[in-house]
Amino acid sequence: MYKFFFMVCFFFLTACINPSKIFNDEQEKGEININDYEVIKMPKELKEISGITFISDSVIAAIEDEHGIVYYYNIPKKRIIKTFKFAQNGDYEDIVKVKDNLYVIESKGIIYEISNYDTKPSVTKFKTPLNSKNNIEGITYDEGSNSLLLSIKEKNLNKEDKKSKQKDIYAFSLNNKILNTIPAYQIRFKKIEDHFKGDKLTEISKRFLRAVGNENQNEVIKPTAISFKPGTKDLYVLSSINNIIVVMASADSIKQIIPFHGSTFSQPEGMAFNSKGELYISNEGHRNSGNIIKIKKINAK
Repeated sequence: MYKFFFMVCFFFLTACINPSKIFNDEQEKGEININDYEVIKMPKELKEISGITFISDSVIAAIEDEHGIVYYYNIPKKRIIKTFKFAQNGDYEDIVKVKDNLYVIESKGIIYEISNYDTKPSVTKFKTPLNSKNNIEGITYDEGSNSLLLSIKEKNLNKEDKKSKQKDIYAFSLNNKILNTIPAYQIRFKKIEDHFKGDKLTEISKRFLRAVGNENQNEVIKPTAISFKPGTKDLYVLSSINNIIVVMASADSIKQIIPFHGSTFSQPEGMAFNSKGELYISNEGHRNSGNIIKIKKINAK
């Protein structure tokens, strides 16, 4: 009876709440709001856009969930200028440029290397110990270690970490093409919660979740994209739930959490910086088109 009562009350509470504002950082200056960005509507081919990387400041290489195709989108011209098919249909999540190569990650942990993408592209496939249960959605390049960083959206690879309340990020060496199963970064849920300590709405929501027996009450982040900000060592981690960007200063240190609001962030899946350090976030479309959002203003620490 009490459980049912709490369930009814919880759904009443959440029906009145904008989910994107459940995590409302007290430092409002760090938020991204509707006046802080510009929306770039994507063509129908990129309705399910899932990952982006900059070829130049005017051209983005993008992928979408289902087809093994790289789309080269010219931002000023607002159109796709060319495509390249690198694989058959699958579940492709993110893409990153490393010198003359492009790397695409499939959700089951397979990495596609597109060598010499701009001249005579050739494709090589690399398998890793990761699989669809881990659900890999983010990839970026770590110049310091000459490796690709891969972010887990669901289950961590290590058995011990599966029991822990954290999300792991692993490094795939481009020197020997081997994945290090020891996490390069660890995003601990407790440290995220500490940034929002004192937020009454968050605490109330958590109490209701406990009352109805929700075991995933601390599932506060599901990384869908990762990217280093140029000129810094800050790793930006985009979450598909709670509309936040977690800025990692080191392997397990959170420097800042940036909430973002607005219905145009329909399903944030991709993220990349251009050479000027300007941040872009791509969103899969639902009823509307997919989009890429240029963040015009962000108060990073």
